[in-house]
Amino acid sequence: MKLWNIIVLIMVSFLSSQVLADIHLTTPSQLKLQVVNGKNAKSESALIFENGKNQIAFRYEDRYRSSGEDIFFVSDIIIMTFEGNDQNYFITLPKLRTETQRENFNNKPAITLKDSHGKAVLFEQGKLMKNGMQFDRQLVAEMEAYNQTSKPASLNQPESIIIPAGSQSEGDVAGKMLDYWYSKADQKTRAQFKARINK
Repeated sequence: MKLWNIIVLIMVSFLSSQVLADIHLTTPSQLKLQVVNGKNAKSESALIFENGKNQIAFRYEDRYRSSGEDIFFVSDIIIMTFEGNDQNYFITLPKLRTETQRENFNNKPAITLKDSHGKAVLFEQGKLMKNGMQFDRQLVAEMEAYNQTSKPASLNQPESIIIPAGSQSEGDVAGKMLDYWYSKADQKTRAQFKARINK
């Protein structure tokens, strides 16, 4: 009997360590996953990832009542890339009550990612756009192509851009981000950048 108890304790300890060595991501009901780490997504509100860098692509979808009519809103596909370790993370999306708010969100999505302590977590955000007809999109292939570019939230971004929460001060993070975008800018934009700093 004692041997059995020891075996059970070892198994429980092993399973517990496995659970703790993961990222748990909870998403709101309006967030409709499209691609998760390069694979077609399953419709789940809670996701479990391995520690490290992860990437999801999703749409904001919701239904509204306006003047007695149902209005369905479906956003462009948003890409989010973040890095984390042994934490629970939560994505929140704003409530879009007006047509203007929906248009603004589609143009510049306002998303927050927080850990279980309510602390904001840094992430990269982009959009997976396609011109012309949107039917029968091959999203996995589109994501593979996107990740070969240097666009925002691409997996081809330098490691310094996506920084785990709590690993550096806000000043360090801001400095790295400024250095990165300065290196990407053309000469005219760099001159404007310097002019703003010198004000």
